[in-house]
Amino acid sequence: MAAPLLPEGFADLERFVPDWVQPDAVTRMATRQASPIAALREFYDAMLPRGEAVLAHLRHHQLGALAGPEENLLRLMLMLAEVAPAVEWYGDPRVYDGFPVERVRYLRQISDSAAQAFAGEPA
Repeated sequence: MAAPLLPEGFADLERFVPDWVQPDAVTRMATRQASPIAALREFYDAMLPRGEAVLAHLRHHQLGALAGPEENLLRLMLMLAEVAPAVEWYGDPRVYDGFPVERVRYLRQISDSAAQAFAGEPA
């Protein structure tokens, strides 16, 4: 039997893991832009009602020590944050009146799931 992709209680969201769990902000943005609005809405409509339960579950886990299923769950929520404005505000995968995304350059990628240091502490 294969290992679960998500924690117990979230099996209904496992179908989204292959396409919507992305490794970083750049890939999440590219995935949003490359996806049809219907796919964004389907993901959004499934994730939004589960958001509070997901966050309640993740509150019991530390960044930097997430098991695979919890990390996948966190990444689904991060993708929801990426997709929500496209669905709620724009009705389009691209921000049609915003800064050209092709000009966005990330100088440093910060891990989504690693423990974060406080100011003055080593990262």
